[in-house]
Amino acid sequence: MLHRKGRLLGRLIAITVAAALLVGLMAACGKKEENQVVAEYEGGQVTNKEFTAYKTFLKIFSVYSSFPSLVDEPSSQEQLLKQFVGIRILSDRASKEIKEQASKDVKEQFEAIKKSLNSNEELKKTMKEGGLTDDLIVQFESEQQIMLKDAESKVTDEEAQKYYNENKDSFNYVTVRHILIGLTDKNGKTRKDEEALKLANEVKAKLEKGGDWTELAKEYSDDGGSASNGGLYEKANPSEWVEEFKKAAQTLPIGQISDPVKTEYGYHVMKVEERGTKTFDEAKTSIKQTIASENIGKFMTDELPGLIKSINLPKPSPSPSPSASPSASPSPSASAPASESPSASPTASASASASASAGK
Repeated sequence: MLHRKGRLLGRLIAITVAAALLVGLMAACGKKEENQVVAEYEGGQVTNKEFTAYKTFLKIFSVYSSFPSLVDEPSSQEQLLKQFVGIRILSDRASKEIKEQASKDVKEQFEAIKKSLNSNEELKKTMKEGGLTDDLIVQFESEQQIMLKDAESKVTDEEAQKYYNENKDSFNYVTVRHILIGLTDKNGKTRKDEEALKLANEVKAKLEKGGDWTELAKEYSDDGGSASNGGLYEKANPSEWVEEFKKAAQTLPIGQISDPVKTEYGYHVMKVEERGTKTFDEAKTSIKQTIASENIGKFMTDELPGLIKSINLPKPSPSPSPSASPSASPSPSASAPASESPSASPTASASASASASAGK
């Protein structure tokens, strides 16, 4: 970024007049880029500086591990900017009461994490480079929460009941315990199929002799999502699981310790504790959130385009060729992809790719 170069060169201002002039030119260029209006909409505008800070916010606080890399994709810029505008418009429309309560909640939540956030030097560096301040973190998160709470408040009990009646099968649940012997263990070491199956059978035998699920899950399970709580998935929607695990959860006799069930992750020793269907009262909150998210998506698709007057994003800088700069070559660690989610979990990884819709 030009404005960062300007500050760096500013330290050399006493050396020559030429250097001082160069600093002035670069800093002015950077300032111009920061203040460039990248979006105008009915009721306001967004500068490049603010949009950059928003993208930095998304990189740090997104629940999706793949999202940070998507934020910088040139093909994602316009969609992310429109999302930002849409969130701002919807949060502005909310009632005073919702705005005040959501802002209060977010400030309290931020205070709880502020110390650990500010003690992380890597995060502080990322925030500084992206122009993301503590106040902007609170602002961006407040706007999202205001938008969501306002949308939820507009969903009536009648709408939620209708949704429940029409989608009752989706509220079936299973409470299941499992211990996974992975084809890759918790230390990242690969196991042969026969080794994993043998160990799974040993775990089953210990359970059948009265072994404690909590202790055995801690010792053996390679599922990072449940190893610490006795392998328990409580009142979970089976449709979220990979097919083999889902089928076993839906068909195993209640209370019976299963033979090892093979999935792409390894072998699961399972015990179904309960099956049932959530009542409307149990499901009402999540139903209202679902309908609210659908309504936000409808606004983004149908109404938002007519409210945006212009989009004027800076053209992306061309990437340097490998021969042009030593920094163009990948670092030694570049070939090691980050894990999307604990691969040991039976949960399907459909949520690993982030949507650019506003329903965060």
